[in-house]
Amino acid sequence: MANYSATDKFLHKFYLDNYSISKATLEMEEILHGSNAKKLDVSQYVFVTGLARSGTTAVMRKIFQTGEYASLQYSNMPFLLSPNLWKKNSKIEAHERAHKDGIIIDGNSPEEFDEYFWKAFLKDAYIKENGLSINEIDEKVQEKYETYVKLICLAKGKTKYVSKNNNNVLRLDTLRMIEGSKIILLFRNPISHAASLMKLHKSFSKDQEEDSFALDYFNYLGHHEFGLNHKPFLLTKEFEEYRNRYKTGDLNYWLAIWLNYYSYLLETNHPKDIFICFEDLIAEPDSIYATLSAELQIDSLEQSKKHTPSTYVTPKCDEELLERCMAVYESLSAKKSE
Repeated sequence: MANYSATDKFLHKFYLDNYSISKATLEMEEILHGSNAKKLDVSQYVFVTGLARSGTTAVMRKIFQTGEYASLQYSNMPFLLSPNLWKKNSKIEAHERAHKDGIIIDGNSPEEFDEYFWKAFLKDAYIKENGLSINEIDEKVQEKYETYVKLICLAKGKTKYVSKNNNNVLRLDTLRMIEGSKIILLFRNPISHAASLMKLHKSFSKDQEEDSFALDYFNYLGHHEFGLNHKPFLLTKEFEEYRNRYKTGDLNYWLAIWLNYYSYLLETNHPKDIFICFEDLIAEPDSIYATLSAELQIDSLEQSKKHTPSTYVTPKCDEELLERCMAVYESLSAKKSE
């Protein structure tokens, strides 16, 4: 965030914080490019999702690197609803992203920017004071989203689309209704996953205390996984009990976040959903990507090197909560072979 000039910050606020303006630019896109977009046959919509820190970025980037898929990129910022009207060579130099996890980004890097569409067209109705609720999406908004994706594909010269968006857990039924959609769900061992989330929450909170624009930036884009603007997903009734018992500085809180997310996925998954385990992705990346290549019917996704994630000493935690998490983890693992 420190690299953003005063002009950059103004443009972000002017566009991203004004839905009437941003939605008007999408209408202009449709007037100027809609006829060509409608002719475009988008054969595949790949939606990569999972709780943050489960490997979703790595999988999305690997798919994007085939060159077959369109996606929103940092060069589309901040005019996210204007993929054809706003085209520029980004001046963002390669650097490690704010997560400090070794992932390098630049202007060409894809990112989960299509959440902004849902914020604008659902008018933030799902962003409650106490968390993010499951979306209610009518047919007109779904059709508008499919038009938006076609406009993105038109701008990028592709007929396939890939998106990584951890918030898509809130609207999976709608995404499954899109013809040609593929849902990829990533999950991770609950202990290491919870520890990673807690670590990032502390880091992002500190950064946002020091830089108010960093907080604004994540609010604009609907990123509430961790940081001062943290809002949990409101998916299961039992989560309320846990959140009243534990605070964000307690690993048990993040285990409850994990259980809330993945028990919901387990209950609502579709037979065609593709499950990927983070631990398998780390231990046997070539095998996982070969399987994914077959599922998506694309050229082999080669893994250049293995990723070594941070290790965490297992702290004391609520044994009953952990047992419930591990039971869900085992059930998710069983989904890989179905």
